[in-house]
Amino acid sequence: MIPALKEGNARAKIRTGGVTADAIPSVEQVAEFLAACAEAKVPFKATAGLHHPLRSVQRLTYEPGSASALMNGFINVFVAAIIAYYGATEEKVLAVLNEHDPTAFRWSRHALAWCDQELSAEQIREARENFAIGFGSCSFTEPIADLLDLGWLS
Repeated sequence: MIPALKEGNARAKIRTGGVTADAIPSVEQVAEFLAACAEAKVPFKATAGLHHPLRSVQRLTYEPGSASALMNGFINVFVAAIIAYYGATEEKVLAVLNEHDPTAFRWSRHALAWCDQELSAEQIREARENFAIGFGSCSFTEPIADLLDLGWLS
């Protein structure tokens, strides 16, 4: 589908979660999607399941007694997308998608770093405008609360 989207000057969409564990794509599937989009320079958006910044076990719904599953994080997805956009290997993209440790990410006014990979604010801006367009979440409060808890938002 990616070549057809490129030819039609269209955007791609990946569904990154759902209300059952089997609706959550593996990090390998997400990495393959990001790599294919990056290679073709097809912009994308990510929808569903991206309520939390980092890959973590979370409840699947807001219902009492809801099952939990390992979910993708929106920071993981976007940092992985940006490094894919700039030519990172699929192995490195997978490593970012699998990252659970908030200390692996370092933020400054002018850059973002994950382990040994540094991205300037200009690179992030360009990738967000031209590639990793946006994401959807069923929650407005969870992403903000988690970013505040991590000290990444003030």
